[in-house]
Amino acid sequence: MHYKIRLVITCFAINLLFAVTPDTLFQDSLSIYQDSQIIDIDTSDRSQNWRDLVFPEVNNDAFHIGEKLYFKIRYGFIRAGSAVMEVKREFVLNARLVYHLQTTAQSASAFNWIFRVEDEVNSYIDKWGLFSWKFEKKLREGGYKIDILVDYDPYTEKAHVDFTRYHKDMTIRKKESYDVASPAFTYDILAAFYYIRNLPLQVGQSVYLTTHDEKKVYDLEIKVYKEEILDVEAGKFRCLMMEPLLKGEGIFQQKGRLKVWMTNDQYKMPVQMTSEIIVGHITAELEHIEGIGRAIPAQIKE
Repeated sequence: MHYKIRLVITCFAINLLFAVTPDTLFQDSLSIYQDSQIIDIDTSDRSQNWRDLVFPEVNNDAFHIGEKLYFKIRYGFIRAGSAVMEVKREFVLNARLVYHLQTTAQSASAFNWIFRVEDEVNSYIDKWGLFSWKFEKKLREGGYKIDILVDYDPYTEKAHVDFTRYHKDMTIRKKESYDVASPAFTYDILAAFYYIRNLPLQVGQSVYLTTHDEKKVYDLEIKVYKEEILDVEAGKFRCLMMEPLLKGEGIFQQKGRLKVWMTNDQYKMPVQMTSEIIVGHITAELEHIEGIGRAIPAQIKE
């Protein structure tokens, strides 16, 4: 029973779309690290860290500060939890303006006595390039409690990772720090999702991302299959249905498939996500939208 409840609840913690993730901004110009090695940072020569870089720029028409998307997570007709995706604020980090993105997921109160979940993911992305500067993942799922903190350095092409796993009483069970070779302007799991929202997705085509997940950097293909109309609690929308072909370990790395529906307009908001599990499907469904002052072109008014 605990295994089934765990799958129901943890499935969305937006590790969601990309339980594996980030991305090189320009697939042609950046090499792909299929099996990135862990490396020690040599700080004796800092001059190379500050070599001139041409920072990428993305024309962001998809999201802005104040956007807040509410989801319900269900297994069949049973509501198992809820989640929120939010563009919280902007501030200066590493002498650059950054967006603070946050997603949270929690179990429904009826499930807390069986398996309590309170997850939080934060991403701090460059406002103009949408690449990652910092990433934080805090998972509290029953007895499984971890913190993962990542600092991305585009100058050295390294990601510094601090990993901590706790006992049930929050005393430290395991702690390690390491550095992973990753391309400049890498995207973490949450930043990748928001970056995808700015791509010109087309039916029948694939998008390729370079994904970083703890000690690994590898490819992720996202296939765009078809257009569909979905009617959810937040409204009726024209959508693109797609599937990330996950290769690494992560919340969605089960035997099934993950399918995602996003609005077929410049916002590309997630409307619904389904993941196959051993028995049935888990569904995350958009139920409420805040912070978008303009009309949503893909929404069908009746």
